[in-house]
Amino acid sequence: MNIQQEISSKKEELLADLSALVSIRSVLDETSKGENAPFGKGVREAFDSFIQIARRLGFHVRDLDGYALDAQIGTGDEYIGVLGHLDVVEAKGQEGWESDPFVMRRDGDLLYGRGVNDDKGPLLAALYAASLIKEQGLELKYPIRIIAGGAEETTWECMEHYFRRCKQPVFGFSPDGNFPIVNGEKGILQVRFLFPAVEGVTIQSSPRTNYVCDDLQVFLPSCSAAFARADQQEQKETGIFLRYKGKTALSRNPQRGDNAIFHFVKDAAENGKQLPKELFLIVEMIQKHFLDDHNGEKSQLASKDAAMGENSVCLMSMNSCEEGIEVCIDIRYVKSTTKQQLWECVSSLADRYQAKAEIIREKRLLYVDEDSPLILALKTAYQKVMHEKAEVFTKGGASYARVLDQGVAFGATFDGEDTHPHMANECQKISSLLKACEIYYESLVELAVKK
Repeated sequence: MNIQQEISSKKEELLADLSALVSIRSVLDETSKGENAPFGKGVREAFDSFIQIARRLGFHVRDLDGYALDAQIGTGDEYIGVLGHLDVVEAKGQEGWESDPFVMRRDGDLLYGRGVNDDKGPLLAALYAASLIKEQGLELKYPIRIIAGGAEETTWECMEHYFRRCKQPVFGFSPDGNFPIVNGEKGILQVRFLFPAVEGVTIQSSPRTNYVCDDLQVFLPSCSAAFARADQQEQKETGIFLRYKGKTALSRNPQRGDNAIFHFVKDAAENGKQLPKELFLIVEMIQKHFLDDHNGEKSQLASKDAAMGENSVCLMSMNSCEEGIEVCIDIRYVKSTTKQQLWECVSSLADRYQAKAEIIREKRLLYVDEDSPLILALKTAYQKVMHEKAEVFTKGGASYARVLDQGVAFGATFDGEDTHPHMANECQKISSLLKACEIYYESLVELAVKK
């Protein structure tokens, strides 16, 4: 069998399946959750669609209460796992979409739509790769199980539910990262500093996490100073309204964005005498310990590791809330430090500036040694298809590989591609998706097929 020809012959079938999945707005919806639909109607519909596809391709499918499902070829307790997800991030409120995000658009070699890259397209590529092994009738030493979750973009309850009921795979990978091989994923520690309310002051930025703050609105009472960096400044009877614009980016890559909070802090620091002292304390903390510092040097949150690189620190949001004023930061850390060390540093800063600190999200660090059998097998497969050395590297993103005892993120985005995950105009090259399918086929042969 010429595997490239086989994959090419299935291209339109795969793309039709992907179009059907993209058309389902599988975003967490608490209002429509119910029996076998813990994440709402949209995710349930995506599960049902995927189940139909997998059964048509000859897989045995199990649905684990709507939290996760698996599609398997072969029999046996030990298995090779591929973990992806069918939920997607919301597209509402994102400017710049050139077409309906939930209608897959084909433009030459490019596909556009929410989920074409993260993660419906790559998950289907892995499913089709495994189906080719079934079609060939290759003898398996381990069954192959494609596992799909429904809450990767939110709570990860799906994988918690799955692995409470199912054992870990012998080896696994998640098609929710980059090629060649992501053998390291930085630990994630997102924290909130909570300061006392400041009378008359209101601050509003996007409440969401995981992004660089790109829009900040501030009202300051009894103030008439000039704020040179403000994109909008309006004097009112009781004070001044300010608005700062930045450039969004994922919080794991703060250097790619332009943080609106930093613009305000620079202005506020220059007008400190006119600010309420309680607000200036917040401004002072940000200025001294976070301003224009993406690696945590000023805050003593920095750490470097030869294998994984260095920490990143991102100021995500600043908002008035019922309890006061909150400032949320994202720390992605390498294996030369620990969560405990970082938390001690955060707690010390909070004490110094009369704030409380709490953890709002955390995920464990992932690192698999380059000489492990899993990495060696994936290297062999990648090099067979791409005819180039398969390098390993570290990312700040979070894939399902983190829930595996022996697993890594593996594709489907190739070096140099900008697929806009979580952003407007999410895209995926058709040629890259088919190439990923070929790599996944060879990888599953290496890991699961008897030699």
